[in-house]
Amino acid sequence: MRDVFDPLADIDRALAEQAGWTWFDDYLLYTCGVAELISTGRTAQIPPKATRVRVEPGEVCLADGPVNWFTWRAAGDGHWTRGQVRADGRTAIGAAHHLTNAVRNEARRLRAEAAAQPRWVAERAGTAMISDRRMHLTAPDRAFSLYWSALEGIDLTAPDRVGCRFPDKHGTMQQLLIQSPWAPLLFVTAALRHFPHHPLLQNGTWLPAGFEDKCHLAGKKCPKVRKLG
Repeated sequence: MRDVFDPLADIDRALAEQAGWTWFDDYLLYTCGVAELISTGRTAQIPPKATRVRVEPGEVCLADGPVNWFTWRAAGDGHWTRGQVRADGRTAIGAAHHLTNAVRNEARRLRAEAAAQPRWVAERAGTAMISDRRMHLTAPDRAFSLYWSALEGIDLTAPDRVGCRFPDKHGTMQQLLIQSPWAPLLFVTAALRHFPHHPLLQNGTWLPAGFEDKCHLAGKKCPKVRKLG
């Protein structure tokens, strides 16, 4: 049967280079092709990509590749150990040792307090399997799946970054930030499934301005997927 889904097949690479086409545009055009088929109920026409992750019956692997991810959490718990000085504080040398120790203790306290404040903490780099149902993250020390249906929110915060919120098994809200050229694919797949009224889908800004024109200059027609909400 003819493969009906190959958005990169007829790109004129010479023209594409003249149009300022980059490798990231390849990811975007593939994402547009996926978005068109998902939004029109034709997910089954997307040829599944190769992956080492076990997929569920009927699940379609859309992409598989390296990612970096960050979790919103504190790097420490605020605890620190106070240093002690045995020198006699009544002598000049002893007083200097006590002063130095006090300065060091204050620095330890401030570092511990800073570490207890939530921030984006980089986790070990790994890979992601992206399907029509979920994202499966794998790193050297952990692996887990995050189903689109479990998300409380998702946003494309930069062209290559997508952030999401979800409750863990204890009901505590967690935040995850994924950095990958597949970020637009992550966003649009999850949003089409469970956030169809997302502002980025409504106003079309999930796709960079002028992308359709760039596709035309590269010899490729971009699917009409800018506004999907």
